[in-house]
Amino acid sequence: MMSLTMTFLLMAWVSGTVNGIAGGTMGDAEGNSADSGVYLEVFPSAEWKVPEDTLHHLTLSLGFNENDTYCDGGQDLTEAQLVVTVVPDEDWKLDFVNRSIHFTVEEVCDHVNKSLTFSGYYWGLTKLSFYLTTNYHLLHLYNNTLLRDDVLITVDRKTYVLDFVFIIFGATFVLVNNINMGAQLELQIIKAVLRRPLGPVCGFISQFAFMPLFSFIMGKIFFEDPLQRLGLFTLGCSPGGTSSNFWTLMFDGDINLSITMTAISTIAAMGMMPLWMFTLGKKLLEDNANLQIPYSNLALSLVSLTVPVGIGMFIRFKRPVWADRGRRIIKPFTLIVILFFLTLGIYNSYKVFTMMTWQMVVAGLLVAICGYSFGAIFAKLWCLPRDKVIAISIETALQNPGVSFILLKLSLPSPTR
Repeated sequence: MMSLTMTFLLMAWVSGTVNGIAGGTMGDAEGNSADSGVYLEVFPSAEWKVPEDTLHHLTLSLGFNENDTYCDGGQDLTEAQLVVTVVPDEDWKLDFVNRSIHFTVEEVCDHVNKSLTFSGYYWGLTKLSFYLTTNYHLLHLYNNTLLRDDVLITVDRKTYVLDFVFIIFGATFVLVNNINMGAQLELQIIKAVLRRPLGPVCGFISQFAFMPLFSFIMGKIFFEDPLQRLGLFTLGCSPGGTSSNFWTLMFDGDINLSITMTAISTIAAMGMMPLWMFTLGKKLLEDNANLQIPYSNLALSLVSLTVPVGIGMFIRFKRPVWADRGRRIIKPFTLIVILFFLTLGIYNSYKVFTMMTWQMVVAGLLVAICGYSFGAIFAKLWCLPRDKVIAISIETALQNPGVSFILLKLSLPSPTR
């Protein structure tokens, strides 16, 4: 499930779906700022990027157009009030301290600045619309007049100390565990796997034939937005990740086969991902973006797996006693690593779950569960033993979300553009 969360967040980010203002009286605005004789200025700019969970002040200034005579003192407008109200396209993303600002005619004539105060709770883009109402009919202004709707607020995730703690400890735990896993590998078994590669071939077909096609179908069923479909499809085309090795170890699967399959699938992804992305992937994108395959990220994933594992195998060759000691702690330590990512990782990115729809949850679960089931059944049809069935099923179900994230990040424009 954690491997799906990053992609689902990105699906929400890239979709840029605007719900609009539905059902409210503000949605039936008449006229515009030019017709009403009033214009609105917003500072600091019409596009503003702000950190989350911090109060910010959006400064507004009203002014009359040159052809209006409200500032010449010919009318008694001391009781007149002009009220500017802000309406976000998605009400739940921003918390406003005040949604409306009251101006007198004198303040409008003097271009007095006033502020709306808000904080950004949820990450992503919000479009603000500003409407004008007045209590004085002599101003000949329409109520609920749309003054402007081009103000864009992007709420960005703040960097916390916990982020650095999570990255440093998480990377260290994974590195140590990969070295220890390498120390438990048998080079002769790996050679035997490669000489008679039934397991890798079974895993390859499950991972690069079933998973892309099934994720494509699930995207068509559950999502209308082509970019959300692309997010799920990209994950289905990704190679296996390190998490599959950890879970294979925990469930007594063939760790030799699991690591071999992860390395092979990462190498194969350099050809299979372009094949799928430039065929079915193009049908989802149409003309929205140019796909860029993250070859450097794939290479980095391969190095981050093979180098620590290679160090572990070297330790086993030179210091077999150390490897035997590592075997006694490898399962408890792997469990600690998994719990670390499940607890601190979820806490550190808990807002991801508030942005997920039920379609994302169901589609993600179906892809993972069906990938696991297909891998297991397909391996059974090849008459493979239980430990290899476990390794192939887990390797099929658990993808590398970092690869899909980087691909979409490189290929799609930022929602702030």
